[in-house]
Amino acid sequence: MFKLFSLMCFISSPLCAELGMQPPLPPEAVRELVCSCLHRDPIAADLRCSLFVAAAQNYKRDSLLRPFPPRYISGANKDFEELLADVKSLPGVRELVRLRPGEGDHHLALTHWILSSNSFAVKTLQKDEYAKLCNLTENERTSAPVPDFLFELEYCDQMNVRFERMRTGRDVFYAFHGSRLENFHSIIHNGLHCHLNKNSVFGEGTYLTSDLSMAVLYSPHSSSWRESLLGPLLSCVALCEVIDHPDVKCQVKKKDSEIIDRQRSRAKNSEGGDVPQKYFVVTNNQLLRVKYLLVYSQKRNLSRHSRSTSWFLRHHFAIMMSLYLLLLVFIGALNSTTFVSFWSKLFRVLCCIPTLTEAGCLRQGTFITAGTLTILCYPLFLSVKKKASRIYGIDNGGGRLW
Repeated sequence: MFKLFSLMCFISSPLCAELGMQPPLPPEAVRELVCSCLHRDPIAADLRCSLFVAAAQNYKRDSLLRPFPPRYISGANKDFEELLADVKSLPGVRELVRLRPGEGDHHLALTHWILSSNSFAVKTLQKDEYAKLCNLTENERTSAPVPDFLFELEYCDQMNVRFERMRTGRDVFYAFHGSRLENFHSIIHNGLHCHLNKNSVFGEGTYLTSDLSMAVLYSPHSSSWRESLLGPLLSCVALCEVIDHPDVKCQVKKKDSEIIDRQRSRAKNSEGGDVPQKYFVVTNNQLLRVKYLLVYSQKRNLSRHSRSTSWFLRHHFAIMMSLYLLLLVFIGALNSTTFVSFWSKLFRVLCCIPTLTEAGCLRQGTFITAGTLTILCYPLFLSVKKKASRIYGIDNGGGRLW
C-alpha cells in the first residue's frame, strides 16, 4: 500500500508537472488523493501540515522551506505573500475532507503537495510503542517526558537499499536529535546535514544523544498550525538510526580492551576536547537517518503561573542583561562624587523625618515608613560613606564626613 500510494503521490505531484513528466492533475483527482490520505492517517497528515506551516511562518522561511511548493514560484522568485495567505487560511484536516467540489481547490493543491513524497511516508504509532523505542536506546524512561504523539518514517526501497549498502554489515544504534519545530520540514525531506550544525563545541557534525531529556532541551515548544489536531504549540524530537562507523565520534572502548579509542572520541576542530558520554557527533550525513518522531503538545490554556514562568524562561537572557546593566549603572553611580553628595543629603533628610514626627512638626503616621526606610538604607549608607571616605581622603576613624 505504501509503495502504491507513494508512486501515485509522486506521479501526480506538482513537482512532476514542473519537470514536464506529466501535466497537473485536475482538481477532482487532487481532492480524491488528499481525502484518501486524510482518511487513512489523519494524525500523520496533520503532522506534516503542521511542520510545513511552522517553517512557512518563521522569518527564516526562505531557508527552512526546502523543498518549496512550486506553485508559488514565478520564474526565479518565490511568492511568499501568496503562500502565507494560503497558509493562514488553510482549513484543518477535518474541514478539508468536507469541502464541496469547487471549494478550496488552492488549499487542496497545497495540502496535496505537502503530503506528496516519493521517498518516505509518515505513519502514526500508538503511545504504547514508546516503551519499545526506549529499549532501542539507553534512555531512562523515568527521567524523560513521555511524548504525546509518536510517528514512524517509512522509506522507499531505493532509500532502504542505499542505507543498507552504506551499513555493509556494521551495527546500527539509535540516538535522539533535538531541534526547533520549524526545522523539521526540511529534516524529514532532506535528512540531517552536519554542515548546517552551528554548535561546534565538540567538533563539526550532527549532534545526537542517548538521553531523551537532553534532546528535549534543544526542542522548545513553538507555534505551529492553529488548526492542528495535535495542538497549536508543538515540540519535536527525532529518533535516528545511526551506523556504527568511525566517522561517528563518541566515547567507545577499543576492541577487546578497556581503553577509550581516542580516534573515535574526538571530532575535527573540536574546541571542547573529547565528545562527552551519551553524546554522538556524526560527521558523515550518510551514516544516519530519521526513523521516528516524538512530538510533545502544549495546550494554550495554561495557568497564570505557568504562563509567567514560561515568559521568564523565554526572555531570561534579556532579563539577565537588563539586571547586569542596572548593576553597571549602580557601580558607576558609586564612583560618582555627585551621586555621593546627593545621597548624603538625602540620607540626612531621611534621618530628620523621625525627629520631626516626634516633635509634632508633622502629623503622626504621615511618614510611617520613614524609619523602616532608614533601617533598610543604612547598610547602603555605610557603603557609600566608606566609598566617599576614600574619594575625599577622610579617615573613617577620626574624621567627620558630615
